[in-house]
Amino acid sequence: MTMKRVSIWGLAWLGLCAVGCGSDAIEIAVAPPTTHTASFVGYVYDGAAGSRLSGYALSALALTDELAGTVDGDGRYTVGELSVWDDYTISITADGYRTFLSHNAAVGLPDGVSGDVLTTMSTHQTRHYDAYLFPSDLAAPAASLNIKTPIEGEAPSGKIRLRPISRSVLADAGDTPAGVPGQVWDNDEDLQAATVTQDFVNGQLKVSAATLVYGVTYRVDIWDVAGYQPLQGSYQAGVEADKTFTLSEEVHEPLVVVSSTVMSCSPPASPSVSSAAVVTIVFNEAIEAAASAYPGGNAEALDDGLSIVSPNADADVDTNTLRPDTSQSTQERGVAIAIADTTLVIGWDPSTGLLTSDAGDPITSVTYSNLGSVILQRKGSPASATTLSTLLGQATITCSL
Repeated sequence: MTMKRVSIWGLAWLGLCAVGCGSDAIEIAVAPPTTHTASFVGYVYDGAAGSRLSGYALSALALTDELAGTVDGDGRYTVGELSVWDDYTISITADGYRTFLSHNAAVGLPDGVSGDVLTTMSTHQTRHYDAYLFPSDLAAPAASLNIKTPIEGEAPSGKIRLRPISRSVLADAGDTPAGVPGQVWDNDEDLQAATVTQDFVNGQLKVSAATLVYGVTYRVDIWDVAGYQPLQGSYQAGVEADKTFTLSEEVHEPLVVVSSTVMSCSPPASPSVSSAAVVTIVFNEAIEAAASAYPGGNAEALDDGLSIVSPNADADVDTNTLRPDTSQSTQERGVAIAIADTTLVIGWDPSTGLLTSDAGDPITSVTYSNLGSVILQRKGSPASATTLSTLLGQATITCSL
């Protein structure tokens, strides 16, 4: 019998006798393996000056392999061949320039190559890509990041983190010239620059010059400030100078009245007593007086709004009358307001608040008005400021017999 030769694609050379070793043996052979690779050529530029560079080193890294590139006298590099199936990194180093690492997805097969073609032919591509390096001495200047709260004069302390979230504004791929449109390697090292995490005190963080990468936008996270929510903002080094971030208070349930003696308070038994019409209101959280637009504040608002009903029971010329309001800083009519933790106490001193008095005339009711001008807030929380009329659900308080 004659010798037969069979070519089988995709198998290794066997060199074996498939059936016996005589004249009828079948010799098995395969075609050489196919390869699919890509190379890169292009130029590297100074990203600030725009001039072409030649004194640099370039390499491509894929899996565990590193392929060193060559650079011609005019600055044109060549590097390859890389498998089209592997993601790869382009590394460029040059004295006086920031580290450059560009991480890229696999090149992939040429258009139209698929199916059986993969095993019957080899392919090779050459792509033109440019790159821009930025001088290492192009450093972001020193800056102050200020952290404040809604409370005037408060200087908080806590933690702050600045993490890069964009490439340098100088490396905007949309505006960067490319030999082939769109084919410019981005420096991913801008995104992987060192994250700055520090404690800050007295409402300020001083950022030294060259700490941040020029033109890079950083996400700013501020947290661990007692009583305040974490804050997320941004800062662009070299573009923004000093910047202020304002914290928001932690979310609390609304300030509400837990209990009160509004419905059970009583007028004075005599115009000569020093304490009467006492109203005690208890809230769900500690309170304090809030900033008020009323001249003289909360106490003056209640004092100005005080009124009494006192019939002339003995029909003489003497009656119980309140003192006139002559000052914004003095409660002439004797109204007092006191706050202790969660409790607000309002009271009236007839012995000092009456201009004229008559023991024979009863005071049948005492009314506190201007509750809409009395402003309270949760302690340390200006954002929670609320009028007393809103908290009580009524515009006045009347203590009557």
